[in-house]
Amino acid sequence: MSSILQIKNLRFTQQSKPLFSNLNLAISSGDKIGLVGHNGSGKSTLLSLLNRQLTPDEGEIVYPRGLQFGLVEQFVAEHLRWQSLEQAILEVLPQQSQEMDLYKVQTLLNSLGFSEMQFRLNLNDLSGGQQNLALLARAMIVEPELLLMDEPSNHMDVLALKHLKRYLLSHRNLSYLLISHDRDLLDSSCNRTCFLRDLKVMSFDLPYAKARIALEEHDKTAAHRRRQEERELNRVKASAKRLALWGKTFDNSKLSRKAKSMEKRVEKLEQKITEVTRGSGLNLDLETDNLNSKTVLTLEGLSVHTLDQQVHLLDCEFLVARPGDRIALLGENGTGKSTTLNRIIAEYADPELKTIRFNPNVALTYYDQELQQFDEMLGRFDWVRNRVKIPDDAIKRALIQSGVAYQDFEQPVNQLSGGEKARLMFLLIRLVKPNLMILDEPTNHIDLEGREQLEEQLISSGTTLIVTSHDRRFLENIATRFWLIRNGMLVEDLSMDSFYQNLGNDRQNSPEKSPGNSSNAIQTDKTLEDDILVRIEYLEKLIQADEERKLKFQKPDKQRQWQKELAALWQQLD
Repeated sequence: MSSILQIKNLRFTQQSKPLFSNLNLAISSGDKIGLVGHNGSGKSTLLSLLNRQLTPDEGEIVYPRGLQFGLVEQFVAEHLRWQSLEQAILEVLPQQSQEMDLYKVQTLLNSLGFSEMQFRLNLNDLSGGQQNLALLARAMIVEPELLLMDEPSNHMDVLALKHLKRYLLSHRNLSYLLISHDRDLLDSSCNRTCFLRDLKVMSFDLPYAKARIALEEHDKTAAHRRRQEERELNRVKASAKRLALWGKTFDNSKLSRKAKSMEKRVEKLEQKITEVTRGSGLNLDLETDNLNSKTVLTLEGLSVHTLDQQVHLLDCEFLVARPGDRIALLGENGTGKSTTLNRIIAEYADPELKTIRFNPNVALTYYDQELQQFDEMLGRFDWVRNRVKIPDDAIKRALIQSGVAYQDFEQPVNQLSGGEKARLMFLLIRLVKPNLMILDEPTNHIDLEGREQLEEQLISSGTTLIVTSHDRRFLENIATRFWLIRNGMLVEDLSMDSFYQNLGNDRQNSPEKSPGNSSNAIQTDKTLEDDILVRIEYLEKLIQADEERKLKFQKPDKQRQWQKELAALWQQLD
């Protein structure tokens, strides 16, 4: 494959913090790269360097002449918010060709799941996920040779994420570099994974799940080799010291020369010693108290409205959460997931409200996706101290153990990054030790390593969870029960599969795709076939990833269920 660009010996420092040192990376035509790394490792900065928005301190980035970039912006520019979706895409094209290329824009928007009615809506009237897709369309309309994407799925609802995956899968000749913390998106969309750590890049020609296993094997091998090298180094150092002492004591020049020779050997061994990763330096650790009772909370005859009480969202006849349940709350955007969580929290805080019954020993903690609890000027230490009743020394130890340097204790929490806020919130949870946690999109601001740590902690904690997330892999790994908002009712479901299979069905059955219109019927059949193929590919990767886990972490029942669904999907295609 021909090379699109090369990074050679790149060095870059930001605000006195080294981000890259002698970093090398080559991107070839056809590469679909997932760039992953812990929060603060420099992923977005590397994209800015590639896009020439920043200049490296040392080294170079070599581009072929005339290389066409496409950059998926992270935020909608203010002037775009009041433009129609169609016009916001056309704006990228030269003025003289906009009228002629209108059909290209409409075709592209259709492929990303937009309806013709939405073409004329302002970007501000679209959901956050649809706005992200619009930003992708702005980058793709110029037909780039290399597409750069920084968290394109961030804040996407499950339907928008489905369209993003389908689009990337259908463009097999497109080369791109994708920053994401969504493991399912990385596995389904990338054929190469680059880990940004220790100021350098480690690359594997594998999707994320397999690359992570290969990286762990590399780290084990490197650590083993390092231990052997250090033993040999210590042996040679001791011998050199002993010979030098003997040479001096017995005035033996031969022994002294041999000691000097061994000291030079020590220097060479130290220069060649195997590097081992320093890791992220951040740990996510939760401690919770279990509740010894039959029920945690009961929803009975619940009716949920918007905050202004003007719109009725959903009803729930009867649902019970029991100790240790890990409940995934599923529903498309706008169906009332966050409002339902807020209703549970409000009734817990106000004992006068009686629609939701709580066990009297429940201690509830809430994690909200917007992290609004951090909208104040308090430093880290004072923010935690205002929320827990433990000695100051215990708070200081907890902050240091979670990776916060002492000099950063007074940094205002409203100035922290999303990842830093998330980790401080989980530190608070560990100190409070709740027995019921409500988590609204807890993975939004956490890197991949943090997500995996969070999964392990939530599973081992034994606490009762009610959680929403657009990260399907996260929910599959932690959830034991599923509450689904369907047709205005909150009900129990046996798995997540039916929810994901029926995503967007209401839209497909809308009048603009009515059975009477033959061309639309053909389009619907094609869309259905595409959906089935995407689902088949996803299930096959899911089974393969599960089989590659350690035996004790595998899910045989799930594998059988996935195999059964695969057989049914292939039969449906035939």
